[in-house]
Amino acid sequence: MKILAPAKVNLFLEVGYSIKGLHNIVSLVDMVDLYDTIEMEEASDTEVKFLSEWKIPGENTVTKALFLFRDIFHIKKNIRITINKKIPPGSGLGGGSSDAAAVLLSLTSFWNVKTTEEQLIRIASLIGSDVPLFIKGRRCIVEGTGDKISCEGISSVPLVYYLLIPSFAVSTEAVYREMDILGEKGDLTEGMRKIKILNEYIMRKDISKIEKSMSNRLERPYFNLWKKGKEVKKRVEKETGKRFFVSGSGGTLFSVFLDRSEAERKARFLDIKGWKGYVVESIKTS
Repeated sequence: MKILAPAKVNLFLEVGYSIKGLHNIVSLVDMVDLYDTIEMEEASDTEVKFLSEWKIPGENTVTKALFLFRDIFHIKKNIRITINKKIPPGSGLGGGSSDAAAVLLSLTSFWNVKTTEEQLIRIASLIGSDVPLFIKGRRCIVEGTGDKISCEGISSVPLVYYLLIPSFAVSTEAVYREMDILGEKGDLTEGMRKIKILNEYIMRKDISKIEKSMSNRLERPYFNLWKKGKEVKKRVEKETGKRFFVSGSGGTLFSVFLDRSEAERKARFLDIKGWKGYVVESIKTS
């Protein structure tokens, strides 16, 4: 069995108060067609293997998802899982979380387990705060500590993105800690109001107002810790005339378009040492 695990971008991210170290958020998230590829097959022993240019720790989201799933559903069978990584860890694109969600979803059919989306989301929330949104697999609003996902009323108008991904990894934990040190904290109710306005502009395909409505509370703490990100943002905005935004806690920067040819035209002008560029699109949903 071969499956694809998509990346995500945060079109809007507001962070509020924290409870026991977990911050409450409200975010509009889009799924894009940059994928890790996962293969599953029957095996005599259970094995999780990564084909990756980046070092992946032995305790990772995929192994956690696998063993949690086996424990909850009392599965005794073995499996070999191979993950071909294309989404860099620590890039703000949710690759590890997407891998875990893809594994949860696929194990239900691989082992013929009867479950529901709601149950899978509850299991996903035990693995990591970004994992539940990938169970939905489409543009959605994320609330709480990542466990409340809503897609109802969210525009399905496809968007095109130019991603600039750095060679360095960004620690989500460090960025949130820096945010707390800076005293950054937003109003989640106001954040939800702004997301609804942003969603309307996406429905209208008004790219100028889409850009003006996008925001990320973690941008300042990310740039505080990784100043190279801020320098690159200034440079590419000047060279392209486009606004660039931070996905998640960084370090990926991205711009948004309605037309792929325009994104590819802008991308041709950019050559940033230590950064890779990709033109990607929203995942099409029925």
